Amino acid sequence: MNQHKPTNHEKRTNNDDKKGSLFKSWFSNRMPIADEIILNQRSTYILPTKAGLLLALIILLMMVAATNYQNNLAFMLTFLISSIGIVSIVFTFKNLQGLKFNLRNNNPVFVGETLYLNFDVSSQQENPHSGIAVGFDKYALFYLDILSQSNRRAFKPFFSLPYLTEKRGELILPQIYTTSCFPFGLFKVWSWFQFKSSVLIYPNPISPPDSAYRNSSNTEGDESSQSRSIDDTEFDGIKEYKLGDPISRVDWKATAKERGMYIKSFVNLNGADRAFDWNDFVNASDELRLSYLCFLICDAGNKNETYSLTIPGYSVSNNSGSEHLHKCLSILAMYPNAGFSN
Repeated sequence: MNQHKPTNHEKRTNNDDKKGSLFKSWFSNRMPIADEIILNQRSTYILPTKAGLLLALIILLMMVAATNYQNNLAFMLTFLISSIGIVSIVFTFKNLQGLKFNLRNNNPVFVGETLYLNFDVSSQQENPHSGIAVGFDKYALFYLDILSQSNRRAFKPFFSLPYLTEKRGELILPQIYTTSCFPFGLFKVWSWFQFKSSVLIYPNPISPPDSAYRNSSNTEGDESSQSRSIDDTEFDGIKEYKLGDPISRVDWKATAKERGMYIKSFVNLNGADRAFDWNDFVNASDELRLSYLCFLICDAGNKNETYSLTIPGYSVSNNSGSEHLHKCLSILAMYPNAGFSN
């Protein structure tokens, strides 16, 4: 039986992958992960910029010329510029040292919305920090200046980074990149850190069309339930149409007169509890069911109605209020791993 022998290219690729994984592992072990982070020498790195490398080349040429011509003034100028470069290393490195990042409370958002990650930035040192850039990557940075520790009571910067959400569930916050080239731009100091807490992302609320509901064999039951829903509600006027409102409620006469789109509004007369069930949408995918239920729960919550929720493995009894709304939306966001039932 012939055994495959790795080629030179495969060997080089495997070695590069091992080196890359070791390099990432070394960086991740030094990266702070907490909700309160203070940058220190262990988690901060510095390298010369293109301007710094050019300056080093100029100093080298000046040193060669000064040695060749034995010119004391040329030696003095070379040493002076070299000392400025060395001092720049110290000031640039210290500009990122002692920065403190505190994560604030971040409210859940719906899929597709922009999450603004809120946190405070302050200094733990007596010197100010200028030209600090913060962002989720190196190409979309936001700049700010931080006052010294003695002046932080007068002004404590509040920072907010935008992040477009694409998936429901528990969002592990991405790594945050911070850097600075202050004061001369000859050296670049940077650091990576990550907040430990996560943010909950609710499903995308989608208004369920009439065809999405159960429409199998129980036609009489559907007609009776529709008649009950009509008898239990009363017309409450018209309101402006919002994205997601059912088209069947559009008041075309008012829309034509008012030069805008309006829908009919109804109120519940007997205050009957609403029950939202996973099995109400038999022909929809799981994600679409979650979006339909999310829309109905938000609608009931906005109207301060009492409602219950039933999905496979989880059940929430009738209740109302903001806590009940958050609990139901959290179950939908974490399905099928909500981890609790009621």
